[in-house]
Amino acid sequence: MLSRTLEFAWKPLRAMWFNILGDKKGLGQHPLATAIPARGYGAPAIEYRADVDGLRAIAVLLVLIFHGGFSLFPSGFIGVDIFFVISGYLTTSIIMKSLDNGTFSFTGFYTRRIWRLQPAIIALLIATLIITTLLYLPDDYVDFLKSAKYTSLLLSNQYFANATSGYATPDAANLPLLHTWSLAIEWQWYLVLPLGLWVLHRHVAKQAFKASVLGLTVAAIALASYLSETLADKNYYFFAARVFELMIGSCAVIFSTDKFKLDRLSASLICLLSLATIAYCATRENILAGFPNYYAIAVCIATAALLFRGIGDASITSILLALKPLVFVGTLSYSLYLWHWPILAVISYMGIPLTPMVKVVYFAVTFVAAWGCFVLIENRFRKARTGFTKTLVLLMILPALGLSLLHSNAKKHDGWPERFGEDSSYVFSGLKASVPAHREKCLGVSDEADPGCVMGAVQPTAKAFLLGDSFSNHYWGFVETLAKDANLSVLSQGYPACLALPKVYLYDSKKYKNGLYQKCHDATQRYYDLITKSHFQYVIIGQFWEAYLSADIVTEVDDPRSLELSQQRLGAAIRDALDIIVASGATPIFLMNTLPMPAGINECLLRQVKLRGWMGSAEQSSLCASSTWSGSEDPVLAKLFSNLQAEYPTLILIDPKGVQCEDGTCVTTIDGLPVYRDIGHVTDYASYKLGEMYLKRFGNPLKGTQ
Repeated sequence: MLSRTLEFAWKPLRAMWFNILGDKKGLGQHPLATAIPARGYGAPAIEYRADVDGLRAIAVLLVLIFHGGFSLFPSGFIGVDIFFVISGYLTTSIIMKSLDNGTFSFTGFYTRRIWRLQPAIIALLIATLIITTLLYLPDDYVDFLKSAKYTSLLLSNQYFANATSGYATPDAANLPLLHTWSLAIEWQWYLVLPLGLWVLHRHVAKQAFKASVLGLTVAAIALASYLSETLADKNYYFFAARVFELMIGSCAVIFSTDKFKLDRLSASLICLLSLATIAYCATRENILAGFPNYYAIAVCIATAALLFRGIGDASITSILLALKPLVFVGTLSYSLYLWHWPILAVISYMGIPLTPMVKVVYFAVTFVAAWGCFVLIENRFRKARTGFTKTLVLLMILPALGLSLLHSNAKKHDGWPERFGEDSSYVFSGLKASVPAHREKCLGVSDEADPGCVMGAVQPTAKAFLLGDSFSNHYWGFVETLAKDANLSVLSQGYPACLALPKVYLYDSKKYKNGLYQKCHDATQRYYDLITKSHFQYVIIGQFWEAYLSADIVTEVDDPRSLELSQQRLGAAIRDALDIIVASGATPIFLMNTLPMPAGINECLLRQVKLRGWMGSAEQSSLCASSTWSGSEDPVLAKLFSNLQAEYPTLILIDPKGVQCEDGTCVTTIDGLPVYRDIGHVTDYASYKLGEMYLKRFGNPLKGTQ
């Protein structure tokens, strides 16, 4: 039954292939056509290879399975690296052929590329725009439009490098256009490759041409390795970290010759080893840190071997990869890649768990959407229909201009909250009205002269100092409420993910240069210099304390590291901080954490708003308004803080859970508004309200009462 279905689906695809491959103009622009080298610099003559489609199928299936949450390929994201090598191989083949026969044209190349890729991307942008207009809350909608703008500007890789904490992280799960980072890199490659090949072809002797390409590729690999070590948390999206993958594909073309061909056994052994290398890397765990790294290099070389003329096409693997089911999937690979992620992002945004049935639906909808996109858009608009100027204006400039204007207007109108009706407007207006104008600007700075970072009562000088990581920053409203009641002004400074304690570093060899979070350490040093010279009345430290129990805390880069040593250094650093604070004449105050955000709580709370009552009910949403808590604290922290209070009698501990939680139940809404802003942080509305609740129940510790 499956074989008949595939045969039925393959027939129209095969007819389209032969129609396209029979047209010389269409042939030159076809993205799945590959090449065999001819004379000259390795100039290719285009020849369709079904095994390349099969390789595309492997790449896209790895990505789909990985994103679908299956444990079979925990590193299935390497499918993108396979795509990059194939892209480098094919584009280099096309350009080298036209350079050798004297028909190369920059405008012709870009016209064909635009018509090949942009119609499907524009369809994706329109579809996601419709879906997000219906479902995405105002702030999320503005963020989506910003990502759409950068996607249309071919810069989404840079946007997502700054907008997310990394690839495959929770804060990236709801972004429908996240996957376009790889398309942006493709386009950046198209801007570099033609000019580079043209210059080398024109100005470099034939004998030096291959050496130049190889040298540039080795240099690109070295650069990627350097970025993997120094910018491990950001390099995943960088063109500079990815260009070597495309260049390895170029080498597979340029170093091919029509005289080279291995025997079937040797070629098969090499290609089977290459497939085994890809499978090995795809099944590894915890290789994402610093990626692309040496695993990516191995994947790219293995892919190049499968593409190399005289090896890949001479191997038994070329027969296996040319099986009709694989070729069918490979033919749809571009559309499959385009549509799979937005489907998953919307599922995630709606808080729908990826149960086995949902995963089946995800795959089914993805393949249906991909088939429709291929038939109605990809294949229909594959050939250039007008000249370069009109093509550029129609498919590139107008979409970019339209999305830029739309984003600007959405930002101006706060994401048009009226889309969700009057009943929901109070939620959005209440959350927005509570946001302090300068709070976010005071995270990641350490300049005490900034007047915007002073809150509380209006006084000539700040009498209290709030410092810590982003959790100190999200307590702005809580602290300001206490400060105004005590007629105190408070200076707020903080650094993200930073343990703001003296004499120690956070160590992470993959995330920080030389393994040390130097920026955090430098900011912390300035904080404690300020405490020493300013003689504050109160110094308030807010940290996500639990996060640093498992962190690598060191005093020097070569310190021995273990969990026990790290926790000992944490205790010593806290005591050093308290000694400095007490010696300055200030009263130390530690802010504890709210209940950690329950998984999926905001999706549950806001599902009725997003769906405008189409599904669910207010009664169902009310079930999400609270969460259970055992009342127990981490035993290591509990013991540490108990000892500290005994050692430092002036130390004050403020725990907002004292008002958030009661009898084992913690609220996740206050006045119908969510307590949590994102993973871990509370909303400004909740921060202010928790401060008011704390005053009523426990009094004001800034007045000397507990």
